[in-house]
Amino acid sequence: MTKFLAVVQSDSLEIELEAATSALEGDHAVDFCVDLSSAIHNMRHDAPDLLLVELSGSRDSLDVWQHAIEVHQITCPIIGILDDDADPSDGLLVEAVRIGFRDFLRRPASAGELAGVIRRVARSRPESGRRGRLLAVASTKGGVGKSTIAINTAVHWAASTNQRVLLVDASLQLGVAASLLDLTPEMTIADVAAMRDRLDATMLREVTTRHESGLHVLSAPPTPADASEVDDTCMSIILGVAKSAFDLVIVDSFPLLDATTLAIFDRAEHVAVVTENVVPTLTGTAAMLKTLDQLDVRRDRRSLILNRFQNCAGSLSAAEVAEQLGEPVTAVIKYDRSVLEAANLGRPVVSTRSWWGVGGAMRKLADELLRRVGTDTSVVTPTVVQPGSTSSKEETSPIAAG
Repeated sequence: MTKFLAVVQSDSLEIELEAATSALEGDHAVDFCVDLSSAIHNMRHDAPDLLLVELSGSRDSLDVWQHAIEVHQITCPIIGILDDDADPSDGLLVEAVRIGFRDFLRRPASAGELAGVIRRVARSRPESGRRGRLLAVASTKGGVGKSTIAINTAVHWAASTNQRVLLVDASLQLGVAASLLDLTPEMTIADVAAMRDRLDATMLREVTTRHESGLHVLSAPPTPADASEVDDTCMSIILGVAKSAFDLVIVDSFPLLDATTLAIFDRAEHVAVVTENVVPTLTGTAAMLKTLDQLDVRRDRRSLILNRFQNCAGSLSAAEVAEQLGEPVTAVIKYDRSVLEAANLGRPVVSTRSWWGVGGAMRKLADELLRRVGTDTSVVTPTVVQPGSTSSKEETSPIAAG
């Protein structure tokens, strides 16, 4: 069955569409909504094959739809319904096409007109662009190198791909991305939150700070007081627009499982969980993995990264960590003082040319995370330490820092 969802305010138009749908060949059905909010609610539960929207002739209504397309990730073809006397050269129609309307249906709506729209949509090539992919980097405590992993991954992606890459510093209370990249942002995520009702892809790209690698950065607020304006709803809106403005989005989340962090996970295609081989840290990581299970973030949508690894008396091996957590360890990054030096200089360790040491390990990890987040790239085969394994390959594997 082909399902249509029509957003209309006119009773006569509703009657026209019902009659046109009934007269189509094949199995078709149409549901109706009176406004955008009810349409969004409907689409969340039952995605239509075609979205029909009555155009009011107001540019303000198009602004509302542009915002909705970006924030709520509307991916089905959108068809505008026009009065019979609408001028095809009208700037309103040009604007409608620009924001994503695929075709138009003139009134009075008929089965022939509707069938023609369906055929044109079916024949047309998919839009060249597609929504970006989001990687969330998370931990349950500070100091495990979560931000270092997020920043180095983002810089490597920006420098080594032809993708538009955005790093969002969502560690709102203690974000360090700007400092670690030696940037002085003019605007932060708090400024973006203040204009969320009119935020779109173009605006978001313009307010980010550009790093020399090509990376765009949306920095954390300068003070905890500024961060109070960024709640889970606001974060979800910002990330929804980010995925329409950029090909790849990396979010450095706050080390706390609150509503804002859960909103980030909800938007993410993949979650990288960063931990250390220290028992108290692993206890928190185990709780996070259980929470991800409850949120239906399956194991194929997450990676476990053992960072700042030190092989000393009393410490757990990567194999023991995997066994304790019941989850494979995707990558082992050894402790290296050069990471601290890089932080002080504001130059990520992936900026070094050597494929040895921590810089090389970070690049290989970034390549693997790029593959896992679902983009086309060369596949790097990491050492994955399975639960119960007694292998010590993590100490000599290509993805482990030396």
